[in-house]
Amino acid sequence: MNKNDRKTMMKKILLASLLCWGSAGAETFPLELIEQFDEARVVAFIDKAELENSPAWQPLDQPPPLTIAAALERLAAFVQQRGEELSKLKVTEIELRPVSGFPDRWHYLVRTATPAGPRFYAVLMNGRVVAAVREPEPVK
Repeated sequence: MNKNDRKTMMKKILLASLLCWGSAGAETFPLELIEQFDEARVVAFIDKAELENSPAWQPLDQPPPLTIAAALERLAAFVQQRGEELSKLKVTEIELRPVSGFPDRWHYLVRTATPAGPRFYAVLMNGRVVAAVREPEPVK
């Protein structure tokens, strides 16, 4: 076997190893839920399996699996669990929105006002609350 044949063989072995390692150790990355809420662009990272396990819903078929009241109860519990004072939290907006790319999965997007500024949350139809992060304004 000449030098070029060895190099070619080593490249093939390396490529095969990387492909095997990549499929065996594949990570599952969270789904990015990107929403525009008035002037704010917010992002929540949701486990795709959790989203797929939340109830499917079509608006014209039946009421939502999670009511607004239940979503707000879950939000209140989530905020208290994180050690934040519920009395300093005020819900300013709540919207029911579909999850992009998942036509039968919906969530509530909640905007709150706190002394530290606005906070955003996504509440899935299974009641899971996920804190959303406001994207910073681009530097001009």
